[in-house]
Amino acid sequence: MVDLSTAMAAAAASDKRRGGRDGEKKRPGGKVGTEPFDPADHVIKEKADAASMWLVIVYAVLVGTIMRYFLMPAMDGPGNVLWSLPLFLIFTIPPLHRMLLSKYAEKYTFGNWFRASFLYTFTWLAVCFILVNPPLADISPPEVANRAVLVDLDDPDWNQPIGDFEASDNVTERRLGLAFAVRDNIDATNVQVRVDMTWLGDSLNWTGVSDSMRGQWDNYSDNVSRVTSKSTDVPILIEFPEDFEISSGVPYTIQITLTQSGDPWELEEVFSHRFTIEL
Repeated sequence: MVDLSTAMAAAAASDKRRGGRDGEKKRPGGKVGTEPFDPADHVIKEKADAASMWLVIVYAVLVGTIMRYFLMPAMDGPGNVLWSLPLFLIFTIPPLHRMLLSKYAEKYTFGNWFRASFLYTFTWLAVCFILVNPPLADISPPEVANRAVLVDLDDPDWNQPIGDFEASDNVTERRLGLAFAVRDNIDATNVQVRVDMTWLGDSLNWTGVSDSMRGQWDNYSDNVSRVTSKSTDVPILIEFPEDFEISSGVPYTIQITLTQSGDPWELEEVFSHRFTIEL
């Protein structure tokens, strides 16, 4: 048997030991390795991140603007430097932070450089997209809308895409013309058009501004869906000379050259069609 005084002493000793363990102060997150939360340090880190974000955005806008208004006008056309140079400038982001945001330098880690690189890249791409497209610029050359077709100048209902002929079309017996349409993202009416047709050492050529080369297009308006699909497309009709005859078995080449004074450089696009009529 255990007397009352011995039992009370044992219980008191047990409570004392348990109270000591519970009273020990633990470092928050000690078991998982996290550090104590410091509100003041957290505020400084947030300010450092915000300063980094705005620095990268301004830097990307500045790079895109310089490329558009200083480097591109000095070039004759697109080049690899227009994308390689801005991407190489990603490596200047850490030194730029250390120079301009030196008071936050110790707060930046690899994660900051990783996020800043992505922010810089996508901001630069967005700025470039805005600055090189209408209405601020035009770097896209004009193009031939849909397909170029041969039309019968005496029969407005007959037309065939170049090279898509059958014996029943009697192409060699028709008075032919070339019909196509010019398309541009700003103004297709002022595109300079040159058409060269060559065969066996002979050639024909036509040159003019697209809007002035409509010819007798109104007479062939029923065929407009063949060559145009937008209201802004400018249809063109090239009338071959009356004494011109297409010969069977002879290779013909039709080359359409479209040029335009773009911004910041001259634009040119060439379309070639080669065909032979076999009867």
